[in-house]
Amino acid sequence: MMDKIRKFRDNPPLITHEARDAARAQLLHAMREPALTGRRQRRPRLAWRLVLAASLAVATVVGFTVTRDADQPVIVPIANVGELGERAARAAETDPDAIVLSPGKWLYTKETIAPLLKEPRPEVDMEQRITLEQWHSADGRQTALDDGTGRLVHHETGPGITATDLAEAPVTPEEMLTRMRAALSGKPVPPAADESDGTMEERLFQTIHQLMSGQPLVPEVRAALFRALPMIKGVSVKQDAVDATGRHGNAFVYTGAWQRSEIIVSPEDYRFLGTYGETIADRTFFSERVGTVKAGTPTVWTAHLESQVVDRPGDRP
Repeated sequence: MMDKIRKFRDNPPLITHEARDAARAQLLHAMREPALTGRRQRRPRLAWRLVLAASLAVATVVGFTVTRDADQPVIVPIANVGELGERAARAAETDPDAIVLSPGKWLYTKETIAPLLKEPRPEVDMEQRITLEQWHSADGRQTALDDGTGRLVHHETGPGITATDLAEAPVTPEEMLTRMRAALSGKPVPPAADESDGTMEERLFQTIHQLMSGQPLVPEVRAALFRALPMIKGVSVKQDAVDATGRHGNAFVYTGAWQRSEIIVSPEDYRFLGTYGETIADRTFFSERVGTVKAGTPTVWTAHLESQVVDRPGDRP
């Protein structure tokens, strides 16, 4: 499966100059566009995906079919979400390959995602993939993304709390949740009339998802976040989840009023693999136009591929 990704990366399909220019303009606009408020607010937790979708025309597009390979690890049953959290936490604490950034260094990350089927609808195309590369500062406050020309666009991180904030002692699951609640309390929650999943529980779950996928977390913080997940009311375990490259694993799951979200970890070493989300009820969304997505619509599918320490944004391992 990785051979397929490398093949398309090294021999990308032809893309017209007009498509490239349009995608670059859309990407830059999406990065700079301020969040909307009120009933016409886009769901904050999807903002990063809209940015990624804008870069579709300047990324490698890969046709994809997920199958279970013969060498896939056997999924060991997990009794409950508490057990999954503890196993993942212990693995994070003892990980010999854990990445710790020195001041001034940057964390390079690569992931593959299912792109949006059609902007601005929140449905993703399950049969296509794009590869995304990002750079994250050591303090967790800045992220850089290639705009398709080799020029990096810098922007502030999305969760509202950083790796540096979480690494201050004491580093405990309870303290992680307390700090995230404090950071989230200053952010607007979509009104209940919109039937949005604006509960604090889901916002905590989504924040941990963003931290896992894009922040340079030290092992102690990563372990504390894994132990914090079972402490969020409504989080359960899924025995066999699949990331966007077809890797199978166990997942932390939050089921809200209209969407189910998964944070997938490896069944072997419990490392973060990726995410999946789909609607569980019909949902009206507000953007340039009003639209509706049906229950069972996939809204996010990702797979984390690589993390490496580099000297500056734009550097690749």
